[in-house]
Amino acid sequence: MNWTRRTKYFEIPGSLYPFDVRHDPTDVRFVEREADGRLRIRVHTEPALRDGVLVIDGDGTPLEAVGRTARFTYWEAFLEAGTTGVLEYTLAFKDTDGAPVYVGRPGVAGGIEGWEAGFRIDLAGQRAIETPSWARGAVIYQIFPDRFADGDPALTPPDSAPWGTRPHWQEFQGGDLPGVTDRLDYLERLGVEAIYLNPIFTSPSTHKYDASDYYSVDPSFGGDDALRDLVAAAHERDIRIILDVAFDHAHPRFAPFQDLLTNGPASEFASWFTVHDWPPRVVVREQAAREYYPPGYFDVMMETLRTSGLTIEEGVGEGPPVEPTYRAWYGVPTMPQLDLEDPGARAYFLDVATYWIREFDIDGWRMDVAREPSHDFWRAVRTAVRAERSDIYLLAEIWGDTSSWLQGDQFDATMNYTFRDLCVGYFAERRFDTDATLDGIHAMLAMYADAVLQVSHNLFSSHDVERFLHMANENVEALRLATFLQLTIPGAPGIYYGDEVAVGGGRDPLNRAAFPWERVDEGHDLTELLTSLTALRRRHPALRHGRFGEAARFDEGFAFTRELDDERILVVLNNSTRPLDYDVPDGATVLFGEAPLPPMTGLVAQLVEA
Repeated sequence: MNWTRRTKYFEIPGSLYPFDVRHDPTDVRFVEREADGRLRIRVHTEPALRDGVLVIDGDGTPLEAVGRTARFTYWEAFLEAGTTGVLEYTLAFKDTDGAPVYVGRPGVAGGIEGWEAGFRIDLAGQRAIETPSWARGAVIYQIFPDRFADGDPALTPPDSAPWGTRPHWQEFQGGDLPGVTDRLDYLERLGVEAIYLNPIFTSPSTHKYDASDYYSVDPSFGGDDALRDLVAAAHERDIRIILDVAFDHAHPRFAPFQDLLTNGPASEFASWFTVHDWPPRVVVREQAAREYYPPGYFDVMMETLRTSGLTIEEGVGEGPPVEPTYRAWYGVPTMPQLDLEDPGARAYFLDVATYWIREFDIDGWRMDVAREPSHDFWRAVRTAVRAERSDIYLLAEIWGDTSSWLQGDQFDATMNYTFRDLCVGYFAERRFDTDATLDGIHAMLAMYADAVLQVSHNLFSSHDVERFLHMANENVEALRLATFLQLTIPGAPGIYYGDEVAVGGGRDPLNRAAFPWERVDEGHDLTELLTSLTALRRRHPALRHGRFGEAARFDEGFAFTRELDDERILVVLNNSTRPLDYDVPDGATVLFGEAPLPPMTGLVAQLVEA
């Protein structure tokens, strides 16, 4: 590279004002190899900068502003680039007064002078992020198995509560895997392309995030054969199956932990766990514990510990209400935590991850509390499962900016609780106005590489949070409009079972209510909405994979486009209690909704080619 040429791209020295410019060529959110071989280069700058140029050997490639917010302008450019050698480049902008602003590896500079100043990309290390093609834009339907459908009453645990009873964290209601299989026709009509099952492995709890056996399906769900039947029947309909699991912690009845209790430090599994004070036991300050835990919880927890062989020790003096002498998830003694850096523990769980792919042909994993294990462990998981099958989908439960887990070497996607927060804030609670919401959407889309965004699990209800309808104070119109956005924005929409028939519910366990199947029989406009929009996504690939672009902002609504190849789709949302008189461009074909837009509705139109 000839750094003596045009070290000052605009021919004069640049401003030394400390403008906020963000770019890191080692992060795939800023430099991403596309499937066609091109490099997508992204830069984030404060809004004061304009006329962005990517400078290579003195020549400039314009940067396109693909999003603007109150804090940042998001720029990108595409480069034809080989697969060997090193690409060196700098950035040039102008400020609002027209003064040059030059940016290199050290930051803002008066000019880009010397080899050390340039950003560098090792082209050999730039490979396209491989995410499963089936998951790109896929409609994912999440099921809490005990509360979805009772397909075989003979499987229902004794003393279960009647179906539809107010949910209790400790009571079963009889849902099972045959019930899911029986309802596949319904899910297929709804447009579901993947089913994400909350944990199904053997465990005494209703949630089963505390597995006692990672190699068996719980008998109350129908056992292994019920999963085989479900996978086969789902695959006949081109519906994928994603299993949920916590590798971070287990139930005290987990065989390696039982061996630890029996054999102490001599156990071959001793290094799988962290014991602070031998023997492993639980120190209990009963009065404090009964005041701390919800009614009934303490007694059940004590029974679980005793029947698992753990010693209960009476605590004296000040201290936590319940204190295990071993490392446990958030200190919960019924969930001893695993050390996945231990070679034996790691080998065991890598085999679990591949076993269910190899033996049951599942299509993906949703990994619970993925922030706890190391990045190195998740890299090993990805290598193992992709060696078993190349199109396995890996979904992480990590809240917030999860970009360090989404660099193409660990997970494919995250449960996008950022999307949930935007939807709740705009549609349900109305604490965000249009500017804040669209700015948040632009920032969210800029957090990850495009290949990651395509498979991002965009949800707003789940087993871990209050259902959207509860957050919206039972406003079904707000849920309807949020669902409309969910089905039109980039990513893989995540539908929590029952949202499509307006099921509400606050914090756990109220967000895990039994599915009211009578509402399906009676018909529901939310079900019709979901069915219509999933069908529209199948007919118009731009709605699944198209590039996002802001089109307009209103006081209570906004419009954006999705573009893919020659197809351009316009999406308009009216988040107001008044009609919105939006001028649909001439020649456009309205595919969904109507103009003017009625209150709290959306519109989709196909635009004529540019």
